[in-house]
Amino acid sequence: MFFNAGRSGGEIWGQDVQLSDDPEGVEGLAENPAIACAGDSVYVVWEDDRDSEYGNRNIYFSYSDDAGMTWQDDALLTSDPQGDWDALSPQIAVDYDESASPDKTLYISWYDGRSGAYDIYFTRSTNGYNFLAEELRLDTDAPGAAYSAHSRLASDGIGGVYVIWQDRRAGGNDVYSNYSVDGGYNWSASDVRLDGGVEGGSSDAFGLSLTVDREAAVPAVYAAWHDDRNGGKDIYFNYSLDAGASWQGEAVRIDTDVAGGSNSFYPALSASNGNVVIAWHDDRNVGYDIYMRRSENGGESWSPSSRLDTDLIGSAHSLGVVLARDGNRVVGAWSDFRVNEELAGGAQPDFWYRASQDGGAQWSDAELRVDDDPQSTAISDELQVGLSGPFAHFLWVDYRLGRADLWFRSMDSAGFLSR
Repeated sequence: MFFNAGRSGGEIWGQDVQLSDDPEGVEGLAENPAIACAGDSVYVVWEDDRDSEYGNRNIYFSYSDDAGMTWQDDALLTSDPQGDWDALSPQIAVDYDESASPDKTLYISWYDGRSGAYDIYFTRSTNGYNFLAEELRLDTDAPGAAYSAHSRLASDGIGGVYVIWQDRRAGGNDVYSNYSVDGGYNWSASDVRLDGGVEGGSSDAFGLSLTVDREAAVPAVYAAWHDDRNGGKDIYFNYSLDAGASWQGEAVRIDTDVAGGSNSFYPALSASNGNVVIAWHDDRNVGYDIYMRRSENGGESWSPSSRLDTDLIGSAHSLGVVLARDGNRVVGAWSDFRVNEELAGGAQPDFWYRASQDGGAQWSDAELRVDDDPQSTAISDELQVGLSGPFAHFLWVDYRLGRADLWFRSMDSAGFLSR
């Protein structure tokens, strides 16, 4: 596991810093990192199999309090020093209010198989230490009785912590949620199923997304996923307008073509001050396109759907949309297989994006391409996007030099300029 930091808005980069304590890189496999930042503190968690004779993963953690210049020794988070079971897919969030306290409160969730089938676990800390004496299990059926995995984690900055996950306790894959109102010390005694409207376990839900609207009068929590209750995959949505205390009894279908008539996958969510944007890819026109809808009243009603990719409809796969947001500024970016007309042979995916300055009501006229090698010639994959100042910052895996490398670029968050 390595780290690097870009200063001056990403124009100047330092030396790579290895975070995982395996100097030769041969004793363990470190993968699937997640990162969170607060002030000058940077926190990273990842999967690591150094402790196991069988390749099982543990969750490891490291942090820096000087913007990534120096790092603490990495530490084992899960209570499994011999690597007897798998602990996977760590998620991380951090809360910090400089005006109230110098402390940073850190939240981490994952799933692991210590009791048999996977369960959802959680811990918290203050300033990167003082973790809970014992990890907390968030799914409230019998331990290890059914597969619970792929959690998504978010917080509201005032003590609310929210986790959703996939759960097979009823047979098929459902969506469940639990929440805490005291910064993760205590959780609801009963988790809640979110994919209502059909009998539990009768369909399969995947591709979970979670976000919190911190600007709402009471923190609002939004969840989305795709499921096959109608045959083909559709996008479904549920919401809580009272900080996770109650959810809608039935999930709301978001894609507006014939129910189950095409496949709609992997929604992305963003929300601010009651404005919710959801985007996904679907194949209603044969090739996958990126569609979006928005709500101005916390998810109670929605605009008509519209396309974000502006090439010929259905002509090339557009996949894996991600959203980044800062107030009313929203950037939507995706992987796109449109073909360079001068290129012979099949296209490799590039990244394109559009931007909105009004919460998704209007978008920049045409999308801009992010990766700047010759179009369609090399795979670009695993895009991440963040907004800071006037720029959108893009990080991705790129194969233009043969094997996979990490590449970075800053571009205008209004969708007009680049650097």
